[in-house]
Amino acid sequence: MRTDTAPRILFKKMKALLTAILLVATTFSAYAQSDTEHSFATAQKGEGIYSLLRRNGYTPSASLTRQFKSINGDRLAHGTELKLNVTYQLPGRIRIERHPIFGAAYQNVEIKHTTLKNHVYYLVSGHGGPDPGAQGTRAGRTLSEDEYAYDTMLRTARALIEQSATVYIIVQDNDGIRDIQFLPGDKDEKHLGNRPISLNQLTRLRDRVTIINQLYDKHQKTALLQRMIEIHIDSRISKSTQIDVNFYYASNAGYKLSNALQNTFRKQYARVQPGRDYNGKIVDRAGLYMLRETRPVSVLIELANIQHRGDQVRITRFENRQTLAEWIVRGLIADAKS
Repeated sequence: MRTDTAPRILFKKMKALLTAILLVATTFSAYAQSDTEHSFATAQKGEGIYSLLRRNGYTPSASLTRQFKSINGDRLAHGTELKLNVTYQLPGRIRIERHPIFGAAYQNVEIKHTTLKNHVYYLVSGHGGPDPGAQGTRAGRTLSEDEYAYDTMLRTARALIEQSATVYIIVQDNDGIRDIQFLPGDKDEKHLGNRPISLNQLTRLRDRVTIINQLYDKHQKTALLQRMIEIHIDSRISKSTQIDVNFYYASNAGYKLSNALQNTFRKQYARVQPGRDYNGKIVDRAGLYMLRETRPVSVLIELANIQHRGDQVRITRFENRQTLAEWIVRGLIADAKS
């Protein structure tokens, strides 16, 4: 008589579960519908804008050249000259992808560049489901960490997709990107694959690590790099403690990623608030479960102290959340280029 029936049944269930995770998870990057195709070209030796356009089937003109410069201005030398082996977007052939997770107003995403093509990012907003995370109060409203971290994370995901990145949103809700100040709290977030989020913290983190590591293995042979970005909003005992966006890491590669992000934030702070010191820190937190157990190079970003009055302005104004997301993506591009 066989005595291993229970282990065999358990193995089959786990195998089926992991397969389901991968099948559903891959749909986030694959389900997007495109209205047009990419049209990009890489500059060859000795080429100017006219010759690049002509080689790709265009009839060059002054207006077409102006359009090309407008699209690719940040990639041109001196604003007019092509750089050898740099890829440029061609005019009038723009690809639009539909990602319903961003909500009706933001679901159509224009693919602007190929900067992060074959780069894979796993985005995790802290807490979610039955756990709202840290909380604060402003104007008589409750501010929940999971809602503001999620909205910032969605904006980050969208900006990454604009750069042709492959993005997996690990915590998912049906709220979409919300251009409002006060985000109502709810408990209906799910993990990628429509899996429930456990109230037990360790179970919740293990589920996220399992999803990320399975996808990491799937992309390992084809991805140029893979990164895990976890977004949180802290709650300090003292309401007077302000946070200038901190970065936590658990490996040497994680430190380099954190450094690229911090340098970007420092430059942006100097640009928009000249004379204001930026005090964001890079901190070794090798004991943090997600940073320790996920296989991609990982960083945890702490955006603010949800109880500090000034930091509350940073996260409640949706324009600020958009800016934070754009700066995060600038830092990730700097990381990719390095």
